[in-house]
Amino acid sequence: MKTFLAILCAALALAVCMPALAVEGDLTPPVATPTTTRLTSQTGLAAGSETTIAGMVTDANGSPLKDVSVKLYVGGLLTSEFKTSIDGMFEIVELLDYGRDVTIDLWFVPPTPDLVMENVLLKESSSAIAHSLYSKCVKRVRLDPIMDVFVKLVDSQTRAAQIQRSGCAG
Repeated sequence: MKTFLAILCAALALAVCMPALAVEGDLTPPVATPTTTRLTSQTGLAAGSETTIAGMVTDANGSPLKDVSVKLYVGGLLTSEFKTSIDGMFEIVELLDYGRDVTIDLWFVPPTPDLVMENVLLKESSSAIAHSLYSKCVKRVRLDPIMDVFVKLVDSQTRAAQIQRSGCAG
């Protein structure tokens, strides 16, 4: 058992040190890349279509919002996550199966707690419709292979007033 632990410790130490040894002579600074997380490369295996979802996120005054997390959920699973650029823009390219009966939606999570996150429904599953899982207040956009989504993030007081004016809550 002690021998096994010694070998395991040596292997772990080697695994930690090897990347540092591999780049020891390279002193060039790393290149800054946009924050992008690809959690899956495909959401539909058989009838997947490449879909480009692009858009812009602004505040109540129309000013672009940087570093908003844009999260794509397919069937309740997070498949992609991106951050908006300095000009509030984002682009998601994802392989989506339009034939699957799943809900597909985007969540926009602001970088500061004073703004309310926003949900945009791209496709609603038959089960979600049958059980009224999404409020009428949730923005709906038709899912197309190439689409633009524009979102304005506001504070909670402004959002409550929007909901009240629209009458979608009651």
